[in-house]
Amino acid sequence: LRDVAFEGAPAMLLKDETATPIRSFKGRGTENFAQLYAATAPLVVCASAGNFGQGLALSMARRGGRAIVFAARAANPLKIARMKELGAEVRLEGGDFDAANAAATAFARDADLPFVEDAAFPEIAEGAGVIALEMAEEDFDAIYVAVGGGALINGISALLKNARPDVAVIGVCAEGAASYALSWRARRPVETQKVDTFADGIAIRAPVEASVAELVARVDDFVLVSDAEILRAMRALHRATGIFAEPAGAAGVAAAVKDAAARRAQRPASIICGGNVAPDDRTRWFGV
Repeated sequence: LRDVAFEGAPAMLLKDETATPIRSFKGRGTENFAQLYAATAPLVVCASAGNFGQGLALSMARRGGRAIVFAARAANPLKIARMKELGAEVRLEGGDFDAANAAATAFARDADLPFVEDAAFPEIAEGAGVIALEMAEEDFDAIYVAVGGGALINGISALLKNARPDVAVIGVCAEGAASYALSWRARRPVETQKVDTFADGIAIRAPVEASVAELVARVDDFVLVSDAEILRAMRALHRATGIFAEPAGAAGVAAAVKDAAARRAQRPASIICGGNVAPDDRTRWFGV
């Protein structure tokens, strides 16, 4: 936890999840899942943009299990390499995450293997929600949470709405991948035709119905951020903290910078939820 000030926004409380073995928050949920199910389901299937796949691979391997991970053909090469290093069998299918997810679903069905959909398991959201428990005693009045499949924000909101009902829970989507924001506003899943964002961790076309239901019940608002706003937040975050956040990891910060003053949040908070940045991307985005 640290306090960071950004130009044009109130000083905000940031929770850094990039110092974990997989450089993201995802291991919190996969550890909770694997400790409950790995003994009876030692081989599982999932789809991932890269971070969830790393978490599931590591959590299953720790218990003698294994994960088959489907990812898009254009997935982050650093994340693909890390999933393999952690013991996953990685299969590249489709042009984006949702196409890979469809391929994974079909494969799991045909092979009669458990399909682990990140946003569909409450145990995974509960694991992610521990982050809120670690923040609950701090002074903040709004938290901006990047939304990919929804496990993170659903875990955060479930805990905060009980422990800190005074805190506004605000979801964040990229402008070019707004399916969850649209779904929250419509109070039902709204699929988009395409995604157009460099924030691969939140580039979702087809929301999970169960996840949308949780969002509708507990999330207070949504904010959309452009890729340019995310990139500015990534660079400002690096200058202030030295952290190399990936685009999805800085989306919440971008939203807080954009929205907190207008919302009259006195002390906003966000989670730096991922930091898997490939070397070429680090040079292009951060100049180092």
